Amino acid sequence: MAGRHMREPGGPPPGRTSVRDTVSRSFSWVPRHIGPIGIDFGARVVRMLQLARHKGQLTMTCYAQREIPEGVTDAADRRQLQMQAVQDMLKTERFSGRNTATALSWDDLNIRNVRIPTMPEGEIATAIRFEAGDRFGMDATQAEMRFLVAGDVRQGTDIRQEVIVLAAGRKAIDAHVQRLTQVGLHPVAIDAQPCALFRCFERFLRRDEDSNQVNAFVDIGYTGTRVIMSRGAELTFIKSIPIGGRRFDELVSEGMELSTTEAAQLRIRLHRYHVAMLTGQEMRIGPDEAVGEGMRRAILDAQRPALEQLSKEIALCIRYCSVTFRGPRSDSVTVLGGEACNAELLQLLSDQVHVPFRVGKPMRNITLESAYGSADRRTGQPEWATVLGLALKPTIENAAVAS
Repeated sequence: MAGRHMREPGGPPPGRTSVRDTVSRSFSWVPRHIGPIGIDFGARVVRMLQLARHKGQLTMTCYAQREIPEGVTDAADRRQLQMQAVQDMLKTERFSGRNTATALSWDDLNIRNVRIPTMPEGEIATAIRFEAGDRFGMDATQAEMRFLVAGDVRQGTDIRQEVIVLAAGRKAIDAHVQRLTQVGLHPVAIDAQPCALFRCFERFLRRDEDSNQVNAFVDIGYTGTRVIMSRGAELTFIKSIPIGGRRFDELVSEGMELSTTEAAQLRIRLHRYHVAMLTGQEMRIGPDEAVGEGMRRAILDAQRPALEQLSKEIALCIRYCSVTFRGPRSDSVTVLGGEACNAELLQLLSDQVHVPFRVGKPMRNITLESAYGSADRRTGQPEWATVLGLALKPTIENAAVAS
C-alpha cells in the first residue's frame, strides 16, 4: 500500500516480490519489460490493464473490463462476482503472466491528516505509530500504515508538519491477498487508490516549473467522489466524499418516478450520449440511445441537490489547501471516473466552484498494441485512471529497468 512518495512507519512491506522477465508478443528484436497486470475492483466495473516499457515508451499491451450486474448489494456477493470477472478476463484476453498490482477498496482504507512537530523523516514513523491509536481507533500492531509528508504548516507561532496517514487492518489485507492467490494471481504490489490515481498525472509534473503548481483531481465514481490535490509531483491532500453515481441514481429514481434500475439504465444511456458527443459520433446515435434536451435537463435537475453539496465539498478542499499551505489555489479541476464525460454535470460543478472542470486524460503518451489500433481514445478514458496508475506501480524489478 505504498505510492511513490509513501513511507512506511516500521520497515519494508511484507511480501515484496520482483516481476519476472517476459518479452512482447509482438515481433521485436529487442525484448520489452512487461509490467504487472493492474486490476481495479470497481463497485460496478472491474478493469484490468497491462503495460510494456521500452526505451522510455509505454505501450498498453492488453486491457479489458467487465461489468458487475446491477442490484448486487451484498459485499461478499460483489467480491465473488469481481473475482469471476477477473478469471474471465484472464481466460479470454491476452494478459501476460500472473503478477498483479491492485489496491484496497476505499472502505478498507483509513485516511487521516496529522500535524506533528518538525522532525527528521526517520523519527516520523515513531510519532505516527504513537498517534495512530487515538486517530484511527485501531490497534497499531494489527494494521499496516504508510504516510505522506504533505508540507509545513503554521499553527499559532509554531511550524509543524502536516502528514497524511493511510492505514488498513491486516485482516483486510490478508483477505485481499487470499482472494487474488485463490484465482492463481501473484500480487507484487498492493497500493492505495489515491496514490494509484495520482500516479497517472505525476509523470507529467516533474519539471522545475511544475514544483509550485497546485493541482486538483476529482474522481467521481459510483460509491463516492475522491478529491486529491498536489503541489507539483507531491501529494498534499486526500479526501473521500460519499456522493457518487449511486446517489445520482437514487435521486433520478425519486425525481422522475422510476425504479432504481430504470434510473441507472437511463443514466447509462445518458453516459453513452455524452461520450458520443465528446468523440464527434453524435450522428451514430440511434433513436433508442438518443437523449433529448428536456430529458437531459430533467436528469440534471434531479441530481442537483447532490451536485450542489458535492461542489461545496470540493470548494472547501481547494480552500483548505490554499489556506493551510499558504499558497495559490488550483486554477482548474481535472475530473476522472465514470461521470467525467458528462459535460452538463461538469459545467454545473464549474459554475458552483468558480474554476473550470475538465475531463482528465490519463492515457496521454501511452501507445496501443496493434490489436487495439481501432480503439476510440478521444474521450481521454478518464475512468481508466486508477487501473493505469496500478499498472504503472513501480516494483523492485521495473524500477531498475526504468533507471
